[in-house]
Amino acid sequence: MTVKEYIDTGIERLLLLYPTEEARALLCRVADFFCGIPAHSYYVDPNLLLPDASLPDLQKALDELLRSRPIQYVLGETFFEGCTLKVSEDVLIPRPETEELVRWAKSLLSGAGSVLDLCTGSGAIAISLAKAFPQAEVYGIDICEEALEIAQENNGLNKVEVHFIKADVLQPPDLLAFSVLSHPFDLIISNPPYVRFSEKLLMRANVLEYEPHQALFVPDDDPLLFYRALADWGALLLKEGGILMTEINEQMGQEVKQLLINKGYLSVKIREDLNNKPRMCYAVKS
Repeated sequence: MTVKEYIDTGIERLLLLYPTEEARALLCRVADFFCGIPAHSYYVDPNLLLPDASLPDLQKALDELLRSRPIQYVLGETFFEGCTLKVSEDVLIPRPETEELVRWAKSLLSGAGSVLDLCTGSGAIAISLAKAFPQAEVYGIDICEEALEIAQENNGLNKVEVHFIKADVLQPPDLLAFSVLSHPFDLIISNPPYVRFSEKLLMRANVLEYEPHQALFVPDDDPLLFYRALADWGALLLKEGGILMTEINEQMGQEVKQLLINKGYLSVKIREDLNNKPRMCYAVKS
């Protein structure tokens, strides 16, 4: 089978789920991952034969894409802010909006600060900051044991040293149990759950059916519960003048801002992403 035959046949089958160009991009990525065949080969060397040994993997990948499984889970990895990260259904797939949050944080950090990533998941935020600032002390917290195992694997994969701890962000930090957290941090950063259950109808099947709901959703009657928790962790663990940064639901920017103001934070700012949607928040501990 040639690379063009595989991709064209796959596009025909994927058209019910994806536009032509998106389907082609997905299949080119699959061919690159399993065969080392770059995407441009589809155009410049379409008759290039795929290795027979790779055909079962290529077919399995196509079958999984046809079931709406995200390409990141199909391949078991993704790219985030210069890092290669292992991912599975135990962790969210990191999004471009979160990369924007990390870039904003990078612009504010000095080389040797201390960082705490709450709701760390795959460790994407913590690891990318540790890679950018190798002299910094970086910690990541999550309640999910399986997520922390993936984060530890990504630690080694990216040759950084983030300290991962299992804890419930919705509970106050136990400073006796986690004495390592007793020193003040320069930055607390988070991409917490913030999608209201009522917003499920607006989401694609590949998100709803595969990504962990625990890391996505909050109840409609208390959509700010994680932001209250983040503010409380910051009040205990940030140094004076320390920064709290978080990703937010684009529909709740003003509510998050007012919550942080009510909690005593200063210089609270909402920033829009590249799509001009309010998706990030910054605050300073008084």
